[in-house]
Amino acid sequence: MTGPPRRLPDDTSAHTDGQLGTKASLLLARDIVQTMYDSGMQPGDRYLSEAEGIRRHGVGRGTYREALRFLEHHGVIVMRSGPGGGPEISQPGAAHLASTIALLLQFAGASLQTILDARVALEPGMAELAAMNATPDDLKAMAADLDAIAADIGNYRAFSTAYLSYWRHLAGSTHNALLAFLSPALRAIVNSAGFVPNEPYREELLRRLRTIHDAVQRHDPATASTAMRELEVEFRHRLTEGYPRQVARTVSWSDLTYRG
Repeated sequence: MTGPPRRLPDDTSAHTDGQLGTKASLLLARDIVQTMYDSGMQPGDRYLSEAEGIRRHGVGRGTYREALRFLEHHGVIVMRSGPGGGPEISQPGAAHLASTIALLLQFAGASLQTILDARVALEPGMAELAAMNATPDDLKAMAADLDAIAADIGNYRAFSTAYLSYWRHLAGSTHNALLAFLSPALRAIVNSAGFVPNEPYREELLRRLRTIHDAVQRHDPATASTAMRELEVEFRHRLTEGYPRQVARTVSWSDLTYRG
């Protein structure tokens, strides 16, 4: 790290780059992230000690600690204790995005129907991109997930693990970073409502996933998109008809397994 530290105002608000009223700790958090990025730091690397960080960023201890708490909540760092401890850089994931989305939707009074409708709109496009961009390694990982799903149809816990792994790999195979986070995040919010598919429906889901996978494997975007839309429309209908109260209920941040 070179160059003089950028001194941030050590009070509860700041006027920087036209941002009136932005808390100094939030500005500092942004500056820390930029420092990490500019320095080429990676997950697992340790950030500066508290004394070094305060000196580097030119702020007080209270502001520095608040900024670190903000970054920890968002999954950017993990605070390690003991000798050599301190902030360790982490990798924010879909769970952090799900948490933020759920919080926003709760304050907006949005129901679970909002998520189901969004999935119908977004997931066909995700499948289309997967069919265009999936690599042999992506296809191999998804095929292994489908085999695990088939083997665990009768064991919901094992089925769920393989099922969610398939969706993560499918979203990742788009090679679009936003969809790789967004699709699993939306799925996590729906799953937080506690829906458990019975065994016949698990078999139907597997059949539909194999149809999508075959289209992705053939690099057939149109068929992949159509098959995905059919899956999501049917899933929305099943939940809307079978669990109307849960679907109409406002999304609750506290329902998410990940709390931040």
